[in-house]
Amino acid sequence: MSAALTLRFARLSAERHRFEYRRADGSGEAVEAETAVLIHDLLHYAVESEAGLRGSFYGILDKIGGYEELSVTGGAALGGEIAITDRVVGAIAEAMAEEGLDDEAFVATVSENLTLYGERNPRWLTPALILTARRRMRTLRARWEATPVGAALELEFPPSS
Repeated sequence: MSAALTLRFARLSAERHRFEYRRADGSGEAVEAETAVLIHDLLHYAVESEAGLRGSFYGILDKIGGYEELSVTGGAALGGEIAITDRVVGAIAEAMAEEGLDDEAFVATVSENLTLYGERNPRWLTPALILTARRRMRTLRARWEATPVGAALELEFPPSS
């Protein structure tokens, strides 16, 4: 049995890629984007996979689609799980750019920031989750770096392992 959602990141050049998703029923879409966006999308995949989230970016793509709409709003307009996930993913992206990310301090800081937005810290946001998401992200980045122009990195969501 195939996954609910098949993701395909095709390397077009060093600067561009094509992202395609297909649902189990065969529907989906494909878009071209700058590869800088790919890192954010892969980080969403890492966090959502490790946390078991189904109401965030990839879960919504599976249910209703709309990559462009989700990318432009960052999910903030939808509120709920996707808005919080997007804030966490954005914070992880910024923190990973700096050296020496401390998972416990990171969770404390993000929790404080969520409070400023009037939101509660999600149960899944733990130092252990951040550690496993960062590990998954390192693996994803390595797989992407090994993907030659003309080839694609393919993933399933939710992941089978």
